[in-house]
Amino acid sequence: MRIAPIAVGSLLLFGCSKSSPATADSTTASSTTTSSSTTSSFDESAARAQILGADSAFQRALQSKHVDSLMVYYDPSVVSMGADAKPIKGTTDLRAAYEKTVKTNERNLSFQSGGVSFSNDHSMAWDYGTYAGTSDGPYGKPVTHSGSFLNVWKNVGGRWVIVAEIGT
Repeated sequence: MRIAPIAVGSLLLFGCSKSSPATADSTTASSTTTSSSTTSSFDESAARAQILGADSAFQRALQSKHVDSLMVYYDPSVVSMGADAKPIKGTTDLRAAYEKTVKTNERNLSFQSGGVSFSNDHSMAWDYGTYAGTSDGPYGKPVTHSGSFLNVWKNVGGRWVIVAEIGT
């Protein structure tokens, strides 16, 4: 990853791909639904596990250089911001950024979740934490990077997708 895509990729990767204790893998649609009249039936623990599972699956996809597998975690109108890049808007531009990122041989990825929180109506969630990793820098020399991330998730038809993210 370049520094900006590294931050974004790492953010997404680490924000969305953390070595968390989550056991859920979000390669399948979430079964969590939202309803303003039945918020008491919302299972926060299950939704939290789905989001952390999506983060872990995202990390594996990034390390495997499967850009198509990364894109399933994003809303088409996503906004992604990295440490030194302009905001990336939409999945077309985000895909292009990840195509560059995977060429940097991202490895040794890790993350530490700081937690997952939900909006009062359970239609939105955010998770945050820290990440670290290594990628190929100029002339192939390994570069280590670390930072923090924040992902904003939206429940769309029972499936959590990222609508905004930022990494430092």
